[in-house]
Amino acid sequence: MKKQVFVLLVLFFLVLVIAETSRTEPIVIQNVTVLTMENDQLHQNQTVIIQNGVIQWVGHDSEATIPEGAVIIEGNFYVMPGLAEMHAHIPPPREGMERMEATLALYLSQGVTTIRGMLGNPAHLELRDRAAAGELVSPRIITSGPSFNSNSATDPVTTRNMVREQFEAGYDLLKFHPGISLENFEAATEEANRLNFEFSGHISFEVGLERSLKAGKGTIDHLDRYMEFLAGEVEGREDPPIIYFGYDLTPMVNQERIEDAAKLTANAGVWNVPTNTLLENVFNPYLELEEMKNWPGMNFIPENVVNGWVNYVRSVRESDAYDPDQAIRFLEIRKELTRALYMNGAGLLLGADAPQIFNPPGFSVHRELHLLTEAGLTAYEAIKTGTVNIGTYLGEPNLTGKVAPGYRADLILLSTNPLESIPFMSFIEGVIYQGNYISREELDDLLSEIQDILNE
Repeated sequence: MKKQVFVLLVLFFLVLVIAETSRTEPIVIQNVTVLTMENDQLHQNQTVIIQNGVIQWVGHDSEATIPEGAVIIEGNFYVMPGLAEMHAHIPPPREGMERMEATLALYLSQGVTTIRGMLGNPAHLELRDRAAAGELVSPRIITSGPSFNSNSATDPVTTRNMVREQFEAGYDLLKFHPGISLENFEAATEEANRLNFEFSGHISFEVGLERSLKAGKGTIDHLDRYMEFLAGEVEGREDPPIIYFGYDLTPMVNQERIEDAAKLTANAGVWNVPTNTLLENVFNPYLELEEMKNWPGMNFIPENVVNGWVNYVRSVRESDAYDPDQAIRFLEIRKELTRALYMNGAGLLLGADAPQIFNPPGFSVHRELHLLTEAGLTAYEAIKTGTVNIGTYLGEPNLTGKVAPGYRADLILLSTNPLESIPFMSFIEGVIYQGNYISREELDDLLSEIQDILNE
């Protein structure tokens, strides 16, 4: 108990130190190379001036006017916007406030300056407000409400009431899980559209891809129900377990329908959060369990959780339904679909579904970036999904996702060129969030305290 209290005091002290060195004084990042994300060009010998959580000036170092009393950051750094994890999970309150706060800090330590929590709770609304006020070492939080599913959305009246209650409570969006009947889906979406309230997440079996697109879904997560669309009508098929996402339909996929699906999605203006790393972790036969157990960030996951992931993946791969060749083809189709969505102008958002199966918070978005490049996006295009595209999705394209005057001061300082180094989490030399600067030394101290909390 004494150790736990000490760790919490250390985290609280770090919050005070970080806030004291940033919110009250300008920050100047001097003579660095900047990836503004206006394009894929690097700008050398740049200086970035930050005050009150906002980028005030960016330009050649020789033209910079350094504000009096500024905190100066110097080094052979590359500076880029912070990343977003758009299918994140925050622990529920039953796991304790210290675990919730430590998980948020873990996201931030890997350059994730915005998260979208996709299984909300009233406690997460409080965390969102505290993070916005600078009271937490935390990314900006966007959060859904509690899940809409077969157990919660039981009839149209109940479903409509849930929509109104979550809207009035102040959640940012609704989270859909599988199992919603068509009748209840229509009730939820009609009410949400009336309130101009986003609904995102999974797609239920009865609803399907095309109805979801027509209803005005905000995001489709995990590429859910695209396999059903690609395979067409399959007589007598039952809905498989949630993690399969159409794996069983792989032999029946009509390749030509990938373009159709991408164009339908683009025309509907619906975003996708592919979370390809989640499916790779489960199905890719070349990813051995011992290898995944030793991935960066796995030391922050409790042993019992890791063992549960190991047992689950082993059970999937040892089941009669699993075939390595089919699994490889399934994953290839997902990459082809990801690329087709991008090429047809259907928006992609970065998200890994952390902390889920072998996806440690923060660390896993870097692996998702790598998988986007494997799908055929350039490094710049992949990074856009976690920066520029976030600003567009949130309706703040002039505030979020670039290194430019007027934008949020959410930045990553790297010792390497991010366009040549995906995944680049091991090259992070500092993080700036809402104008708060955490140096590499402070990040190391923070990670040490986080590990003590999350492994208790």
